[in-house]
Amino acid sequence: MAIEVNNAVFHYPDGTIAIDDVSFKVPTGSVTALVGPNGVGKTTMLNLIAGDLELNEGSIRSDTEVAYMRQNPGFDDPATATVLDALALSLPRELVPVHARLQGLYASDLSDADTGIALAEALEIWQALGGYVAEAMWDQTTRAVLDEGLATAGDRRLTELSGGERKGIILRSFMASSVPTLILDEPDNFLDLNAKAWLEESLRTSPKTILVVSHDRTLLTKSVDRMVVLEHNGSWIHGGHYGTFRDERRKRNERLAKDVDAWNAEERRLYRYYKLMKNRAGSSEALASRADAAQTRWERFRDAGPPQLPPPEREIVPKFVGSRAGNEAIRITDLEVDDLVLPFSLTIYNGDCVALLGENGVGKSTFIRSLRDDRLIESGHLRFGPTARVGFFSQDVDIPDEGRELLDIVKTRFPNPEEARRALGRYGLADRIRHHISELSGGQKARVQMLLLERDDPNVLLLDEPTDNLDLESIQVIEEVLADLDATQVAITHDGWFTRIFNRFIVFDKDGLVGEVPERLRALHIVGGRSFSLLDEPDVKILTTV
Repeated sequence: MAIEVNNAVFHYPDGTIAIDDVSFKVPTGSVTALVGPNGVGKTTMLNLIAGDLELNEGSIRSDTEVAYMRQNPGFDDPATATVLDALALSLPRELVPVHARLQGLYASDLSDADTGIALAEALEIWQALGGYVAEAMWDQTTRAVLDEGLATAGDRRLTELSGGERKGIILRSFMASSVPTLILDEPDNFLDLNAKAWLEESLRTSPKTILVVSHDRTLLTKSVDRMVVLEHNGSWIHGGHYGTFRDERRKRNERLAKDVDAWNAEERRLYRYYKLMKNRAGSSEALASRADAAQTRWERFRDAGPPQLPPPEREIVPKFVGSRAGNEAIRITDLEVDDLVLPFSLTIYNGDCVALLGENGVGKSTFIRSLRDDRLIESGHLRFGPTARVGFFSQDVDIPDEGRELLDIVKTRFPNPEEARRALGRYGLADRIRHHISELSGGQKARVQMLLLERDDPNVLLLDEPTDNLDLESIQVIEEVLADLDATQVAITHDGWFTRIFNRFIVFDKDGLVGEVPERLRALHIVGGRSFSLLDEPDVKILTTV
C-alpha cells in the first residue's frame, strides 16, 4: 500500500474534532478519490498525510515519497512569485533545498570567486539528482500552457496569469514529476473544459499512485478506481467510481437505518423484559435473581451504544422563489467589454438557462461581470427586463469579514437573529455561526454566498462557476433548485455535468468571436477541442456583429 491510514483522530487545540476514527488504504498505482461534505476534514486529512499536521491518535504510513499539490497553489504567494517558483512546488524532496540554494546564488554577485565555486558545486548536485530533467519537463509544461518556453516564461509573475494558467502549470508539473505518489486537492478548480479533459486522461493513464480530492462528477466517473468517503464519524470505502456511488451510498444508508431500527427494537425489548422481571421479583428469590440478570443485560446493551447512524442525505435546503423579469430578460446589442471579445448581440428570454462556455482567458468572466457593472462596458447597449432583479454569484467575490462572526454577517440580511440562525441551518452551517469567513472551507464560503444571494430574491441569476468547491450532495441540491427555479439564469461553467440543466449554449473562442451552439453535447465537444475557432464550426450561429 502506498498510503495507509489507521484509526486517525485529529482535533484542534480548542478540542474541536476534525478527524474522528478514519481508516483507509490507497493501493499502489491506484487513483483514489477522497470525498465528503464540505467541512468534514478532507483537506485536513491531506495535510495529515503530507506531514503538515500531526495526529492525536492513530497512525499514517507511506512507503513512497509523496508530493502534495494544495488546493490553490500559487494563489496566495507573494506578488513577486514567478512561474519558476510555482513549478518548483513539484520538485522531489531532495531537490528542494538545492533549487533554493541555486536561486539564492543566482541573485548574488556571480563575479565573486567563492560564489562561483558554490554555484558550480550546487549545479553538480542539481545534475546528479535529476534537476536538469526537471527543467526540461518545466519547459514542456510552460510551452503547453503559455505557448512559450521556460527561458522566457520562468520569470513571469504569477499575478500576470489567469487562474486556469496558474493551476495548469502547477498541475502539469506535478503530473510529470518523478515523485511516485501524488496528493491533489481540488486539481480541477479553475480549469476549463479542455484542461479538464487533459486531467481526466492523465489521471486515467498515469502509473503514479494518486489520492485526489475532487467534486467534479465527470472526473470521478472517468478517472478514479475507488472512493474514500469521509463522514463526521468515520469513513467508508466505495470500490468503484461516481457512476455507481450514489446507488451504493443509498443502499448503505438504508442498511445503517435498518441496523439502528433493529438496535432500538432490541433495546426496548430488553428494557421491557427487565421491568417485567423487576415487577415480579418480590414473589421469589429466583425471580429477583433473574431480574438482576435482565437489568445487567439491558444496561450492557444500552451502554455499548447504537450502531453507526446514517449521515444526513442533504445539508442544503435553499428557498429561492423566482419570478418573471419580462419577456426579454436581457437584451445585448453590439456589446464590447474588453479587447478579448468582439462586439456581439444576444437576446436572453425570460426563463432561459444560458451556459457560457469557452477556454480560460477568453473574456467570459469580464462579460458576466459587465452585466452587473455597466462601467465595464466599452461600447454597445445592455437592457434588462422592466421587473428584473439581478443577483450575482462568483467564487472570486470576497464576503467582507471585518472581524465579524458568520452569524453577525448573515444577520444584516434578516429581521431577527433567530431567522438568521435557521437560514444558516438550512445551508448546513449551524455549527459555524461563531466562525469567521476566513475559517470556513471553500465550499462553506460558497454556501454563505448562495444564502446571501437567495435573500436578495433575484429573478435574473448571473453565476460564475457556481459548482466549484461545493461537495457532491450540495451540487446536486443546487442543481435541482436551479433546474426548478422560475428565473432567468446565465452561468459560466466548466462543469460538463452541470450543463445538463441549461437550454442555451453560448461559446467564446480565442479569436474574440461569440456564437450559439444548438446542442449541449456539440457545444461541449467544440469547447473541449484544442484551440478551436467558431468559424470552422458549421452548426454555430455567430453572434459577433463585426
